[in-house]
Amino acid sequence: MNLATRKYNFIQEVINIDEILFEKLEKLLKSNQKDWCDELSSDEMKEIENGINDAKNEIFISNEEVIKKV
Repeated sequence: MNLATRKYNFIQEVINIDEILFEKLEKLLKSNQKDWCDELSSDEMKEIENGINDAKNEIFISNEEVIKKV
């Protein structure tokens, strides 16, 4: 049985489940989802935090200035 068929059969089963089982399934699916930032290294996270702090302190180059340099 190919994946598409298995997915279709699964969807048919989900249609018939009760609310309690549906909520459990929903939690399971959400718990398996990774956020892209979970994959970043500590150095990458520090750089992002630095960028956020610079923006809060209005330390940045405007879009117009970047276009002029390019």
